[in-house]
Amino acid sequence: MKRFLGAYILLFFTIIGCSNDDDDAMTNPDVDLFGIVGTWNLSNVSGGFVGIDHDFENGTIVWEFDELNKKVVIVNNNTDDAVEDILPSGTYDYSIISVNGNQEFIINGVNKGTIEIVNTQFSISENFRDGFRFEFNR
Repeated sequence: MKRFLGAYILLFFTIIGCSNDDDDAMTNPDVDLFGIVGTWNLSNVSGGFVGIDHDFENGTIVWEFDELNKKVVIVNNNTDDAVEDILPSGTYDYSIISVNGNQEFIINGVNKGTIEIVNTQFSISENFRDGFRFEFNR
């Protein structure tokens, strides 16, 4: 009987000791879950079969992320059709999902590759299909 009492006491303290700090992100839609909210400039595109490496000036291609509505507004002022620039101007649905431990960027239902967000930079890498690497900065 003492073993059961000890187990119940341990279970009780385990339950009341659990934190609910993740509840805020689930109930507060203004929380930036991925650190991607705001304005980003496409700064570089590299890779592909021919091995391109093209830099863009800030303001040429701008992505504005809205985490609340899961939308990204793209303003694409690139006039060089020979340079890969992901998508034309428009408003797109997006999500970031976890696949085999990687964060994958989905836009309008299409997996664009692995996304990495670090401070004021993020990248989308299509390495899984010998594609491009897109680098963005704030």
